[in-house]
Amino acid sequence: MVNRFYIHVLSLVLISVLMACGPSGNQFKIEGRFKDMQEGELYIYNMSDDNARFDTLRVKGGSFVYQGTAEAPTPYLLVFPNAMEQVIFVDAGKTIEYEASTTDLKNYTVKGSDENNLLNDFREQTRKMTVVKTKAAAKTFIEGHPASPVSIYMLDRYFVQDDNIVYDELAQLVALLLKHHPNNLLLIHLQTDIKQAGNTDVGKTVPKIKLESKTGKIVDLGSPGKNYMLVAFWATWMEEQWDFTPKLRNYGRNYSEQMRVVGVSLDTQIYKWEETVAPDSMIIDHVCDGKGWDSPAVVKFGIRFLPYYVLADKNGKIVASGKGLDEMDRDVDKFVKKNVQQDVPLQPSAPDNIHDGLGNSPASVDVKPYTPNPANPGVRQGLPLKMAP
Repeated sequence: MVNRFYIHVLSLVLISVLMACGPSGNQFKIEGRFKDMQEGELYIYNMSDDNARFDTLRVKGGSFVYQGTAEAPTPYLLVFPNAMEQVIFVDAGKTIEYEASTTDLKNYTVKGSDENNLLNDFREQTRKMTVVKTKAAAKTFIEGHPASPVSIYMLDRYFVQDDNIVYDELAQLVALLLKHHPNNLLLIHLQTDIKQAGNTDVGKTVPKIKLESKTGKIVDLGSPGKNYMLVAFWATWMEEQWDFTPKLRNYGRNYSEQMRVVGVSLDTQIYKWEETVAPDSMIIDHVCDGKGWDSPAVVKFGIRFLPYYVLADKNGKIVASGKGLDEMDRDVDKFVKKNVQQDVPLQPSAPDNIHDGLGNSPASVDVKPYTPNPANPGVRQGLPLKMAP
């Protein structure tokens, strides 16, 4: 699942090139040491810069040095080959000392700034806590340290990245932090996103918007036209594609009299989308404007996950919405299938002519291990990495 709410935090800061001298002015230095690794590589990444790239850190003799510039306390991530992440705060003119063991990456020590001292204490406090209790401790931390930039990181780590976001709780914490960080653009944008996130709640009316389908047909979401309308948000690059698109195809075939199916793609490379949906253009209203998460339909619906679906009745009133394939099946069965006089079993597998846009069928696609790459379309919503607090 792709979660758009995984956003980066703090004011935007650019990474400088590596420098040979010690920190002065806006320069910072990280001096790292591993207790049990003499040689190796890992990556470092500036969380605050949407355009930042991964830099490679080379460990020699059990240590490494990294230098750059910062205008304010800024969180960087250390990313290990096993996909574990660790956060380090840097600051202008400061040398940060890092120490860790590769056999216990969840527990590491960072010295050299108040922000890192706060994180050290939080890690020690929550080291043996459950996920639920750790999240509660994060909330207590934010409420007790609203002026600290660490609280913005905590908000992102434990509340924004949560697959089951409690929007009322998140809205309260964002409002609290904005009192102390009123010019933080990312908090301001997050507050706007939260307001839009309720647009798919049951009982709401489908946003009135007109889209152009692949065949040139104008799709008016404000006029379902049938007893039900399923609006499904997806993309060819999402992990669940091979299961999701066949489901839409089967819905279009089996429930054509009862339900209108609209597939809204967030692809920015339209040719991949066109090749994937080619067999479906006569039974499903497929649309894609190439704008990704900035598509007007995505913004008006307040979509934050992929895949995501909205099921509305003939009056445009939302009767169900969700982000899982099983949930979508359940809701279609509940509201649509029961009204079909003669059920047609859903076909579990994709037709042979479905491919990945490069001529490969699902059975022949070479699935490669995940490699951190900010250019990947999914990175805006968050890297699928494990993170230590």
